[in-house]
Amino acid sequence: METRRKFKGSDAFLAESARTIYNLFTQDLERFTALNTRFTSEYAAAFLHQIDAADTVVTDVSTLAKQGVETQKVLIEMQNASRVYNRIKSHAMWAFPDNPAVLKEFTTGYRDASKNQPKMLVFLETLEKVVTNYLDDLTDVTKGGMPASIVEELATIKDELKSANTQQEVYKKQRLVITQDRISALNDCYTTLVQIINTAQLVFANEPAKRAQYSYRPTTGSSSITDFVGQVAPNETKVITQVSYDKESFIGFENRGETTLQFDISTDEVTLNGNMVELESGAINNQPMEWLLADVTNGTKVNILAYNPSTTSTGSYWVSTDV
Repeated sequence: METRRKFKGSDAFLAESARTIYNLFTQDLERFTALNTRFTSEYAAAFLHQIDAADTVVTDVSTLAKQGVETQKVLIEMQNASRVYNRIKSHAMWAFPDNPAVLKEFTTGYRDASKNQPKMLVFLETLEKVVTNYLDDLTDVTKGGMPASIVEELATIKDELKSANTQQEVYKKQRLVITQDRISALNDCYTTLVQIINTAQLVFANEPAKRAQYSYRPTTGSSSITDFVGQVAPNETKVITQVSYDKESFIGFENRGETTLQFDISTDEVTLNGNMVELESGAINNQPMEWLLADVTNGTKVNILAYNPSTTSTGSYWVSTDV
């Protein structure tokens, strides 16, 4: 299965935010350890390693640039192939001006081949055999007048196109691996970031200003991501929005108020019947739809719900979807 980003916002924003939280975390490490002994100097060091990996892993920009180089090589060899073909065709027309059947042997398949590199490779293989069959007439100074060196040039271009095409296909496959490794590194960094942010809401339960420092609030200009910000009254179950179910799509949740909130997706408007996400004040969480509610067919309309169990306090939330 393809690895997908667990986080909202740009990769650069994630790395920058993680480094900021890391610096805060190391300053407050003793207070975290007092709450949960898993938070140690080794944990902090591992988090820093994840941040460094997120910073240094191959970027999409450089990956695409490398793929562009491989594509350019193929385009150049395709142009070279067309050029040598047109030269050979010209000599064939001199050698066989009154023999359309023979001329057809030189030209059949070129039109499709000119638009497709694998087809061009097959065409060049065939053209090479046709040239060999009619080499005497083609090179005869009284007929085709073709320099014998064109035969070697044709073979060279064929081999170079084959090599360029192979390298391009190899790089396409490598790019998938590079991209997946990159996303995994970023996801690891984000997972630790969320652990620290959510624990900070408990560590600094009575210090709102300190809790606010431990936050991750990306902004995005992507048209595929929709944010919902609102409030939910005491003891209310609120339908935030209705979306089409996509098991691999992520939903981001953040509790922006002072009271605990519960979130879920449901096929009705009142029942939190999946894997509920409960967030303390200031906490965040991102989950794929499949985790929130399994055994639902893609495309089914589902509701994103928020429930406020408090009987006295109004809750505030931020929810983000990429559906």
